[in-house]
Amino acid sequence: MKYIAINFLQSMLLIIVTPLFMGILKKFKAILRGYKGSSIFQVYYDYQKLFSKGRIRSSHSSFITQIGPILSLGASITVVFMIPIFFSSGETYLGSLFLIIFMMSIVKFLNTLIGLDCASTFGGMGTSRELFLSMLAEPVMFLTIMFLYFENKSFNIFTISFNNSAGAFYGIGHILAAISFFILLLTENARLPIDNPETHLELTMIHEAMILDLSGTDLAFVEMASQIKLMIFLTIFINLFMPFGAATMLGAVTILKAAAVFFIKILVILFGISIIEISMTKSRLFRVPELLSAALAIAIAAISLNYFL
Repeated sequence: MKYIAINFLQSMLLIIVTPLFMGILKKFKAILRGYKGSSIFQVYYDYQKLFSKGRIRSSHSSFITQIGPILSLGASITVVFMIPIFFSSGETYLGSLFLIIFMMSIVKFLNTLIGLDCASTFGGMGTSRELFLSMLAEPVMFLTIMFLYFENKSFNIFTISFNNSAGAFYGIGHILAAISFFILLLTENARLPIDNPETHLELTMIHEAMILDLSGTDLAFVEMASQIKLMIFLTIFINLFMPFGAATMLGAVTILKAAAVFFIKILVILFGISIIEISMTKSRLFRVPELLSAALAIAIAAISLNYFL
């Protein structure tokens, strides 16, 4: 019961602070660009503004646009409760990596349906691009999972995090798999150089084109789902490839230290993402397969090194 309570509390904490981390990411980018930028709490204010507005839907849309956003948010929140954050006991029936991937694919499936349901040109264009990138990203994801299985003999993220949390040294294969997963993280969350989340040019949009016709609470739900998805990927990245400092036993001091280490790691990764996004431009769509092919090759190399070394 104590383990369940800790897992529930850490999941709720991650959901609550997700907008704060998104605000910090924007603040990092603003500082690196040389201007002050908005408050780190601006995302909370944006949600308040969106929830105070009404919904305007296309006359061609169906019930999918009505229920899709809230279902997408619900699926994202569900995944948060299926992963370790800063505490991992190694004793849970949750955490199957394949189940997590399935739940994340539900979020993508709902977003693509929303993009198509509005019957707009940009929605269809963004959906086709999103699915094209997903098709290329899936082999990278499954090969990375296979590496983790060969390394830990388990598909459970709690078990993998628990086993790796005491590791002071990670091999070359582990580092290569982490690089491959990080490229996957940028692709799945529409970050530069794959996509530009700040663009206002419809012809270059991928994720933003799918939600271009949403407004009010519908837009708020989809944006929240997208931001939670990014935090899920960051949390999975930390717990699979750099779980050092995670709490593996109950204790107030231990858990507080683990939470502090986790949030520091999140800030470091967000700072790295901000450096990438201000120093690189968006790649042409047909150059992205080259990047994902490199990630696939890196994942294969990681598996090979893990097998031979």
